[in-house]
Amino acid sequence: MTGEVLASVRVLVVEDEAFSQRFLVRVLKTIGIEQVLTAENGVKALELLGAIESDIDLIISDIEMPEMNGYELVRRVRYGVVPRFKDIPILILTGQNTEENERKGRFHKISGYVVKPPKVDPLRAHITEALGL
Repeated sequence: MTGEVLASVRVLVVEDEAFSQRFLVRVLKTIGIEQVLTAENGVKALELLGAIESDIDLIISDIEMPEMNGYELVRRVRYGVVPRFKDIPILILTGQNTEENERKGRFHKISGYVVKPPKVDPLRAHITEALGL
């Protein structure tokens, strides 16, 4: 996957821990994704999605966050709270991938799970698969 293709991708990172958020943004930049927006929880992410006029190609969200967790964010996105993002690919950040996560992932139409802390090659693979690149 060339950096040129990923350079045009715009990602929303939803993560409440400042260090984890900065780390993920750095990893995304390492794989060539320069256009990264951030939100510290699901409530802020929905506000941003509702207000932004440009496109976002992918959401990467933590599961455990205050105010609104990752699964609730996914549920609201999928139910069309912001209609134009209803079908956006969504990757979930998790400490470990479990059968329960897989079950919830299928139910919520999640594009995949990224184990924290994200490593460059697996994250690139998840992103390219989620975007169909």
